[in-house]
Amino acid sequence: MITIVIADDHKVVRQGLRTLLEMEPDLKVVGEAANGSEALALVESQKPDILVTDISMPPPTGIELAKTIRQKGYPSKVVVLSMHADEPFVVSALTAGALGYVLKEAGVEYVVTAIREAAANRCFVSPPLVMPMEVASNSSRQKKD
Repeated sequence: MITIVIADDHKVVRQGLRTLLEMEPDLKVVGEAANGSEALALVESQKPDILVTDISMPPPTGIELAKTIRQKGYPSKVVVLSMHADEPFVVSALTAGALGYVLKEAGVEYVVTAIREAAANRCFVSPPLVMPMEVASNSSRQKKD
C-alpha cells in the first residue's frame, strides 16, 4: 500500500484528488494539508510514502517542501501537481528533489502514474512536458547517493 499526503490550498482539489486516488486499490491517503506548514507537519507525523503537493500555496511552497524533505532526509517522495507548464518550474521542482511533476490539466491517470513511479524511486514528468537532460542526470545521481 502506497501512503499519500495531499497538499493544496484549494479544499475542492484536495477532496477531489483524495476521492480519485482512493479508488486505486494500492493507494491510501493518510492526510490533507491546506498549506506548506501543515504538509510538513503531516510528513513528519504520518511518514507517508508520497507527498502530492501544489507548487503555489502558502509557505513553504511545493518546491520549498521538496527541498526541505530532501535536506532533512525524510523518506517521503514528492510529486508536484501544478498549473505551471513552464520549464523553469519543472526544473526548479526536480532540482529541489521532487520525483514527479504533473500538470493539473492532466488526467488522474498521470497523477497515479507519477505516484507509483515516485514510490519506485523513478522520476515522472507528465506529457506534454519533457524533462530537461541536465535535470534527468542530476535526479539519477541523487538516487545513487
